[in-house]
Order: sequence, then C-alpha cells, then structure tokens
Amino acid sequence: MTRKTIEILIKLKEKPSTEKVDHILLLEKIYSEYSNGIPELKPIALFYLNGFDDLPALKEKHLWNELKFNEIRKDFVDAHNELVELIDETLNEIKDKETDLFDYQLTKTEFLEQIQSGKVVFEEIDLENLDLRNQKLSGITFKNCFISADFRNSDLTNTKFIKSNIKTSDFRNANLSNGLMENVSFEATRFKGAKTNGFIFNDNFCHSAEGIGQNEFNDWIIETE
Repeated sequence: MTRKTIEILIKLKEKPSTEKVDHILLLEKIYSEYSNGIPELKPIALFYLNGFDDLPALKEKHLWNELKFNEIRKDFVDAHNELVELIDETLNEIKDKETDLFDYQLTKTEFLEQIQSGKVVFEEIDLENLDLRNQKLSGITFKNCFISADFRNSDLTNTKFIKSNIKTSDFRNANLSNGLMENVSFEATRFKGAKTNGFIFNDNFCHSAEGIGQNEFNDWIIETE
C-alpha cells in the first residue's frame, strides 16, 4: 500500500455533487491496484464492479450514451454513502496494519513542535479537530492539506492555504492580514471579526459552488459566525 492510494481513498469520500473529483477515474485506479495484489481494496473494487464499471466506456466519444451514463451516475451518487462506509472500514483496516502511512495526521503537539523547529511549509497533512487558538502561525504555507481547526485569535498573517480542504474551522478574530486562500474547498467555516487587510480569497469552492472569490468573501463570507 502506498500513501498515494490512501489519498485516492480520501478523495473518493468527496461528495459527487461537487464535481471536483473524478470518482470514476479514481475507482478505476483502485480496481487496478486491487488487481495488482492489494487485497484490502477488495470491498471498494467490488463496489465498482457491481454497477459502475460501465461508466468509463460510456464516456468514450465513440461509445457515448448520455442517457445511460446519467442513469448509472445517478445510481452512483445515490450509493455514495455506502462507498464512504466501505472506505472508512478499509482505511481503519489499513491503519491497523500500516500505521506509518498515517503519520501525516498531526496532533496539536506535533504540529506546534514542527513550527517551533522552523518548518513553514506543510504539505498533505491532516489537522483534524485541533484547538489552535491564540497561536503564532504567521508565514506558514498549507498545501493539499485537510484542516478542521479552531484558529480563533491566532496570528495567521502572511499564511497561505492552497488546494486544501477547510471544514468546520473557526477563524473568528484571527489575523489573516496579507494571507491567501486559493483553490480551497471550505465548509461550515467562520470568519466573523477576522482581520483581513491584504487578505486574498481566490477561486475557492463551497458545496456545489465554485469560483468563489474576493467579492463573495467581502460580501458575506467574512460575516459568517
């Protein structure tokens, strides 16, 4: 098992309605890895084979059948919760066997220790349910990260969030001055009272809406509480 496979599984949990993830392409990759000798992926491979393996062919131009494609895709969207459950079970099984693949899930202590040691770029890490209130986190870059954290009253000046998932996070009264959020998927995240001088909010996503930028941030996102 590779870290890349873990990342694919996590991406597959993204809701199909957002259309930010090509679920069928990723399921093809999982099936290929299962066929190449990774038995832990069997439940997801079977999920794919038991109803959705026709979708790639239907997308080919010379075989294009839009009505049939949409019919099967609707079934896939309706069954996505089942897929998420299979993925969670698979990830738990893998985690029990190969804990080193999950070292990117940092605790608060590990994260702050790395900052104190001088690290300023964090890629492909998971900060889940962390209390990071009143912390000095200026000048940090988060790229391809999953973040669910409480940043209230923290110093996030010159901090960048790029191509990351930010969910159920709290930036109220944080200092986001001269920071950046770009190509970020955000959900249930609060910004009321944040300092945003020079803050750039560009080409982000929320639920099914995409291309959310500075105007939307200034008009309503900054007021979320």
